[in-house]
Amino acid sequence: MHPTLKDIAQLAQVSTKTVSRVINQEYLVRETTRKKVKEIIHKLGYQPNDIARSLKQKKTHTIGYIIPDISNPFFGMVGKAIEQELRMHGYSLLIGSTNNDPVLEKETLKLLVSKKVDGIIFATLGKTRNFLKKILVPFRIPVVIIDNKIPGLCFDTVLHDNESGAFLLTQHLLRHGHRDIAFIGGPLTQTSGFFRMEGYRKALQSENISYRETLIRITDWQVESGYRAALDLIESGIHFSAIFSANSLIALGILKAIRCYKMHVPQDVALVSFDGMDCTEVTEPPLTTIVAVEKDIGLSAVQLLLTRLEAGKEKNNLPCSEVLVPVKLAVRESCGCRSSLGSAKIICGKVH
Repeated sequence: MHPTLKDIAQLAQVSTKTVSRVINQEYLVRETTRKKVKEIIHKLGYQPNDIARSLKQKKTHTIGYIIPDISNPFFGMVGKAIEQELRMHGYSLLIGSTNNDPVLEKETLKLLVSKKVDGIIFATLGKTRNFLKKILVPFRIPVVIIDNKIPGLCFDTVLHDNESGAFLLTQHLLRHGHRDIAFIGGPLTQTSGFFRMEGYRKALQSENISYRETLIRITDWQVESGYRAALDLIESGIHFSAIFSANSLIALGILKAIRCYKMHVPQDVALVSFDGMDCTEVTEPPLTTIVAVEKDIGLSAVQLLLTRLEAGKEKNNLPCSEVLVPVKLAVRESCGCRSSLGSAKIICGKVH
């Protein structure tokens, strides 16, 4: 016979309401009582009826996570942090990848709404503003946007400090004496693409160096796109001594293109990259990047979402928040700095 709430309450000498509060992770329980009840739950092997609990609370204890590309390690690491943190608060995660397709993004949103998720963490392509306003606002589903802002809509947002990070990376190249610095980045219609370009541009301006369209290549965020953009840059015959890559995948493509022309990093071309995927530490040479902040982005997104969920009926009356996750440089060898066994020096704009 399966143990019940009443069985647990009798052994713990508390009310069934208190047991229910412990199971639902509510805060109106003394820590000593909470610990005692949890020990009895574990001892008896009690398993709550999630379906019945969801019907009673009108909650599913599920959160949606929508991303543009499941093969991109950045979204995988953010998702890992989100899932681990949500699990600690009694929530499960449903993941939908849109393959960079706005139509599929809309379909995924509809699906999650139909599943009655309690909230959504969303890396949008930025092309579904009107649809979001039509679907999510009326349903009053709490949403946290990551990686790409949606102008004109009030949603909590968590972003890299894209402009500062790009400024630091470009400034680092400038301090190495580079003046002809190429930029290969993602779509300027997206927050990451636009503000990384702005940081690059402002770093050049700080040294009175003119911005040159001939050194700019705008593509998407994939390895193959970085490769083709770098080939185009090399074959153009335009002089450059360094390249700023707007993410790690693009940087891998750039390395491939440079090797195709029997060139070497950093002897022939210096290279720095936004993002800090694990692979950037084991490339040849190891890449100078921004320190990985995927965990910070994931945790910040969950904290904002839980704040709204815990506010209950007042969740939609809370002001919208924007979190910019601070960035630092991980200096390795691709910029021209010397590094010991590929280990990174964490600095904020100084050449070591």
